Amino acid sequence: MGNNELAAGGPASSGALFRRIWKLSWPTVLFSALQAALGLIDLAMVRSLGHEATAAIGVSRQVTFLIDSVVLALASGVIAVVSQAVGAQRSDQVLQARRICTIGLLAAGVPVSILGALASSTVLAGLHATGPTIAYAVPYLQICFLGIVFAWANIIGASFVRSLGDAVTPLLIGLGIACLNVPLNYLLIHGGGSVPALGVPGAAVATVTAQICGAAAYAFLLRPGKPRITSNGVFAASTGRCDLNWKLFGRILHIGTPMALAGIVRNGARLVLLAILGTTAVGGSLQTAVGMGLQVRLVSVLPALAFQVATATLVGQAIGRGDRGEAQQLGRRSAELLAMIMFAVTSLILGLAPTLSRLLIADSAVAQVGASVLRWFAVAQFFSALNITLQGALIGAGDTLPNLRYTFATQWLLMLPLAWITAAIPGWELHGPLIAWTMAPLVLLVLVARRFYGPHGPAHD
Repeated sequence: MGNNELAAGGPASSGALFRRIWKLSWPTVLFSALQAALGLIDLAMVRSLGHEATAAIGVSRQVTFLIDSVVLALASGVIAVVSQAVGAQRSDQVLQARRICTIGLLAAGVPVSILGALASSTVLAGLHATGPTIAYAVPYLQICFLGIVFAWANIIGASFVRSLGDAVTPLLIGLGIACLNVPLNYLLIHGGGSVPALGVPGAAVATVTAQICGAAAYAFLLRPGKPRITSNGVFAASTGRCDLNWKLFGRILHIGTPMALAGIVRNGARLVLLAILGTTAVGGSLQTAVGMGLQVRLVSVLPALAFQVATATLVGQAIGRGDRGEAQQLGRRSAELLAMIMFAVTSLILGLAPTLSRLLIADSAVAQVGASVLRWFAVAQFFSALNITLQGALIGAGDTLPNLRYTFATQWLLMLPLAWITAAIPGWELHGPLIAWTMAPLVLLVLVARRFYGPHGPAHD
């Protein structure tokens, strides 16, 4: 099938596009499912320690999500640059991007690791976490920060390999990480034999240990001198020296920095929202419920994250070939396919909300609050998922600056003021902020769709 048929958008071309999107998406869905499952396993394994332990992991994860946004400055830019290089058959740029990843990872990761570990207690206190929660969270968060370079190496390594058209290898590495993390989690949290029970910090030690092994696997896979031919025919290795291409480095940062800032804006808004919830009459219970809800959200967002990577890769390759008509078709078909999947996921969470909440939260009263949180989050996630996929199309096109503006407007100018106002109204402490949470992705979806499909969008440049 030629590109003219693909651009025509007939039934056959639509089917071909769906198959291409799904081929790259399904391994990433499973990979992301493993990552989210590990987070849920952490919550389930500390459940017996009390809801403060659950809150400690939930709140700490929001801090690490915020910090992880920094690595998007590299990962998003790498996806765009490498996928476009694949489409244009520029193997030299693939090699140069690999070296940029290594240098950027160390330059950003080491200082963030040290500063984050030192500032952990101050950050948690600023989120209005309770005393018992802080006691659990501080060592957990410090250990996570000390291992952040290895966590980032896994993110960058997986993004790089997927951009070459290989989504299966990151899945296999993820399986290996999971097989190590789960038994190590249980052993270090609860103890066994001569191994002492570390409690909540044990979950962090297990995670970092598994991430070190994953980082080592990617370092071995992408090492210089290791031949690697993808399905697209790109030679992603070199036996000689590859000089640092500063122009390419600047392009990666130009594309990725707006996505990183958007992630910081988004996750920063969530931290402020948690602080707002902590000031209400049901603050402790609501923070626990939202922390649990955000972890479950990671499961429901898996298809969207997978489709984002697949869409960014395929759109980037199409633009690298100079076929913007196909790029637009890929963005549209990806959103259509994901909408069907997310309708089923949303319906499932709505039906299972009470069961999931009781499974992850021991206190029955807090679990009831958690069920309400899960229902609102499920509706919001439908809109967020479509946003994430269309943002992937913008990443592939290298058009990421508008998303930063849209994210700031919907999170800081819409969601947070509305949450703050409604949280202060008696009787609205729970549902008011959750309504604000749901409205933000709906408005964002409208803005992102107008950008990509509009007459001045990247598919028409």
